[in-house]
Amino acid sequence: MFFRILPSLFYSYVSSLSQQQQLSQQQQQQQQQKSNNNFPLPPQLCIALVFLLIDALKFVFHEKTGEIWSLQRRIKTLNNTIGREADEKRKEELRKKEKELLTKRTPLMRKLMSFGHYLSWLKFLISSAFIKNFFGVPLFEVPRVLVWPLGRFLAFPHGNTFEFGQIAVIPWVCLSSVCSVQLTNVLLGPFILMCCSSSLVVFGRRRRRDLTL
Repeated sequence: MFFRILPSLFYSYVSSLSQQQQLSQQQQQQQQQKSNNNFPLPPQLCIALVFLLIDALKFVFHEKTGEIWSLQRRIKTLNNTIGREADEKRKEELRKKEKELLTKRTPLMRKLMSFGHYLSWLKFLISSAFIKNFFGVPLFEVPRVLVWPLGRFLAFPHGNTFEFGQIAVIPWVCLSSVCSVQLTNVLLGPFILMCCSSSLVVFGRRRRRDLTL
């Protein structure tokens, strides 16, 4: 008797598991849709644009303060390498660098250097909040052929539960952060500096023309 009802019990168990899995997927989709409604743009695009904006500001600040950072590193190197019987050339270089640093590190430059640190912390906090908000649900989905053979990596840490092609939030945040830095250093940052230089040139010409009239 027991062996007769065993197949039906097994079938009922499998059916209940499939129903639970479907219910779980529906809940994940509802949660994802609810989270997506909080953003005016798709969340994956939104976080990428935010990273681009932050990295662009960091690039501009670094261009303004890069010489000061180089001076500070050089002074630190000289202080660590100069001994009691160091040659006078290195001591003279150290004095010149320190004097140059005092001249160039104005209050405005100090603020710009601080803003660079604040932007790094802001990027970290935004990343943490974004991961917390979308953790556990697929951020978006792409065709399988586009993510092979990295499908499981792009679903980390849900590689065993997400379908192949679904992208999790942690890999996307990491990829967006790295790509944003590279894109800013290669294209966006130089383009911003070029636009600023062109605007300053045009403004200077108009200023001189107005003065001559």
